Amino acid sequence: EGNKQPRRRRRKSKGCDDGGMRKRKLSEEQVSMLERSFGDEHKLESERKDRLAAELGLDPRQVAVWFQNRRARWKSKKIEEEYSRLKAELENSVVEKCRLETQLLKLKEQLDEAEKEIQRLSENGFSSNSPCSSFSMDAPPRRFVGDFAAE
Repeated sequence: EGNKQPRRRRRKSKGCDDGGMRKRKLSEEQVSMLERSFGDEHKLESERKDRLAAELGLDPRQVAVWFQNRRARWKSKKIEEEYSRLKAELENSVVEKCRLETQLLKLKEQLDEAEKEIQRLSENGFSSNSPCSSFSMDAPPRRFVGDFAAE
């Protein structure tokens, strides 16, 4: 407990008679100018803060806090947008995976059918060591409609 540093106390504002700073709502013009300035640059250098405060009739600390809050909102929005983008990407990937799995099953079925046909032909006396010669040259060629062979 001895290594803890004492908490810093906030300095009281010099310009307030009531001892505390009352929260003042900014005018539309002030917010508009702050938003334009934020659009130019999200970070606030000391000279820029002082210049903005003077132009807007605000305390430099108010300008600094506004920028800090605005950056926090901006960052939250960017995180939400990134989350939405990644979620959509994941959903598309899941759909594509299902499509590919279905295609794989169809191809496996076709392969099984082809292997059965080869087995049937070899049992009927068309046996040979060469896979090509196991098909009769007299048999009509198979037509494929979509993913399936048409008889």
